[in-house]
Order: sequence, then structure tokens, then C-alpha cells
Amino acid sequence: MLLEFKVKNFLSFKDEQIFSMVASNLTELPENRIEVSEGDLYLLKSASIFGANASGKSNLLAGISFMRGFILNSVKDSQDEGNIANISFALNTEYQKKNTEFELTFLHNDLLVRYGFEIGKKKVDEEWLYIDEELVFLRKDSILAEFSIDYIKEDEAYLKFSMTNEKSLFLTILSTTNTKFAEIILDFFRNNINVINGLGISRIDFTKRMIKDGDKKFKEQLLEMLKVADFNINNLEVKESKFQIQNVDDSEIPEEILNQLKLDTNRLLSEHNVYDAKGEIVGIHKFDSEVFESSGTNEFLKIAGPIIDTLQHGKILFIDEIDAQLHPLMTRYILELFNSEHNNSGQLIITSHNSTILDNELQRRDQIWFAEKDILEASHLTSLANYRFKGEVVRKDEKYEKNYLRGKYGAIPFIKPYSVENIFHSNSEEF
Repeated sequence: MLLEFKVKNFLSFKDEQIFSMVASNLTELPENRIEVSEGDLYLLKSASIFGANASGKSNLLAGISFMRGFILNSVKDSQDEGNIANISFALNTEYQKKNTEFELTFLHNDLLVRYGFEIGKKKVDEEWLYIDEELVFLRKDSILAEFSIDYIKEDEAYLKFSMTNEKSLFLTILSTTNTKFAEIILDFFRNNINVINGLGISRIDFTKRMIKDGDKKFKEQLLEMLKVADFNINNLEVKESKFQIQNVDDSEIPEEILNQLKLDTNRLLSEHNVYDAKGEIVGIHKFDSEVFESSGTNEFLKIAGPIIDTLQHGKILFIDEIDAQLHPLMTRYILELFNSEHNNSGQLIITSHNSTILDNELQRRDQIWFAEKDILEASHLTSLANYRFKGEVVRKDEKYEKNYLRGKYGAIPFIKPYSVENIFHSNSEEF
């Protein structure tokens, strides 16, 4: 489970920003948190991040995704001769030259892990790992500055560090050389973090694979979600596509579509009732869901699989712009699933423009976050629990949505005064 993510000098984040899933001592909605340490530590089941377009909301998820990818691909990517794919804050000449920093604190396999690294464009400058707040290792540049013999024997530590080049992570090297604690941590990044950020990756494949593999519990939960959401879908099944590439003139098909057809031979079929003139059910009809169902239905099917997987196995799911094609009530329903008392380990973090979920009956103040840029275009994150308006904290009985749209909490677009006539007749040309 996620406790905290720190990011500095990455994309629109200039100074260090801290995103926390540690529940504060607020009294409202206690069911929205999970007790993980006998009353000493509670973690939030969900969080939502709001802000104007280009405020930096998506960059938080991009930071998580970048950190995860850098860890998992460190050994392979370090063999490339080019620079590290590092994106620092570009709107400040000093920070263009500075390093980027990431740190993630999480619970996995009964271990409290705090791991982070600092990278420049050419090498890893610093890397650190703490388990249960005990230092496991500290790497500074090309030197293994400190390490704990409780986790790594001295001769083994230096031998494995000698295999670590300046662009690779020591943690990743350890995980590939049968070091148990490192394998556990890499397993967390590989299998327990899922980021859906709309970068063109089709998540429907996960749902199709689970159905095709015959996971009955998964399918039952998926159909129940569809029933509650009122999509009128009775059943789902996956079948091999009868489409044969060799029977079609490839030159008549755009390359992008042709590649997708070659990769995706499984089709997800949705089953609907067929009615007669009296409204009686007389049969069923199966649709290719990706062709005939609405974009909203398909969007729900794409995220439903990862949602169920996250709830079943206690993972962490990040969804960017969750309401892009979903009805506002669907977003609320998904938050209710995670905030339910029946969820005891899954976590959901979303970015959203859906102000209707800014509701004190749905979310605690520490579950609501705002992203906003300052005058120098650097993004900042603030929890509603920490927000101050004229020196006063936000009360739990406030109308969050109303106050947000009025600009009380900031993080909304400032629409400058304009003339409609000027827009339509700029440069003396009409649309």
C-alpha cells in the first residue's frame, strides 16, 4: 500500500511536492481509511486530484509511471549510449541543469519500504533504501557509501555494486542477482502499481485475458458492476477473431490499424436481450463491444478489469482523467467501491474535473487534493485538509463543490474577460 510519493524537478514540478495517502486525525468518514498498524497508522483507500487544465495533475501520475519504468528497465536501458530520458522543469534555467528526484514509501509483504533516487541526464547521482526505517544502502555517485550487513554481506555488497554502472540502479541489479529483499521490492513495482494515463495503451486486453482464462470470480464481479451501472449487458465472452490478414490487401489498410489487427485477435462480445413487439424477451444478440458499444461503455470495460484486480489483490491503481468518457455518477460509483468497508487493501488515486465528487459524504478532506501553478508556472499540490482560507481550515460540513467552483480553494482556470465579438472577428475574418 502507498504511504507517500515525493517528486522534485520533474515536468511542471519544480520544488519538492509530497503526495500522501496517510490518513490524518480527521474524524469524518472513518470507513474511508484502512488500519495498518494497531491504531498508529491509517492509510486512505482513495484520493482525487483536481485542478485546471495544465495544472500538473497528470504529471503526478507521470512521475509515478516514470519512476516505475526507470526501476524495472534500469539494467536494459543503462546499456544505451544516449542520455537518461530525464525530463526536468524546463521553465527555469537553474533547474534545467539540476537533478530530478523521486521517493516512494509503501508497505509490501509486511515490509515498510522507503526507496528513492536522484538522477541527472547522464547518470544516477544518489540512491537510497530503507526497510522498516533501517538504512539498507546509500549510494552516492559511483560509491556505495553505506550499507547494512543485516541485509547484504560485505563481500556480496561490493561485488554486486561493481556490476552497477552509472546509469543503472543498484536495487535493480540486486533483484537480478537473487537478493531476496530486492526481489520483493521489484515485485511491488512490477505487479502492485498500475497507472492508466491515456498514453495509447489499451487496457481492454487485461479484461479480455481474465475472461478468456476462465477467472469465474473476476467475471462475476465484472458482470455485477455492469449490472449496477445499468449497461444492460447480460454476459461477456471472448472469441478469436475470424479476421485473416492474408485475405485482405494490406496496402488498403493504414499501417496503424493493420498493426492493431495483427496484435488483437481476441474480440470481446457483449450479450444483450432481443425483444418482440410486446416487450417480451425472445432471444439474445452478441455485439463486438469495441465496435458497437458506446465509448463510455468501452471506457468502463477498460478500467473495470484493473479496478477488480486492484480490489481483489490489494494493489494501487492510478487513473488519469477518469471522467473523460464516464458519466459523473459512474466516477462516484467507482470511488464508493474503493471507500467501501469491504475493501481492506486496494487503493485508488484519480485525477478529475468532476466536481460532483467534491462531496463531504463521499470523501474526507485529506482525500481531496488540488494542483495549481504559481506565477512562474511551477505546479504545487495541496490537500484540502491542509488548505487555509483567510487563515481558517476548511470545515468538514462545508459545501466543497460549491466553494471549489467559486474559486475558494483555487485550482480552477482563470478565464480572462473577453469579447465574443473579438473572438469571431479577429483579423477581420469570420468563421
